[in-house]
Amino acid sequence: MYTSEVVGKEVLDANANKVGKVADIDVDLVRGTVNHMVVKAGFTKKYIVSLDKIDKIGDRVVLKIGEEDIPKK
Repeated sequence: MYTSEVVGKEVLDANANKVGKVADIDVDLVRGTVNHMVVKAGFTKKYIVSLDKIDKIGDRVVLKIGEEDIPKK
């Protein structure tokens, strides 16, 4: 999957509540791994979501945790 396919997808928490949209993806080019996703909620709120907190990626990104457990940026 390309990063351009993930950026802009709606993000839902474990309770199916809308958190925001994927705004960016942090990639480690040296190791060839994805570090985390940045989820933007509203105008100023941003969350950092590590890959281990993601349940699945399809039409939407579904998290394994609730919005209150997501670290803020």
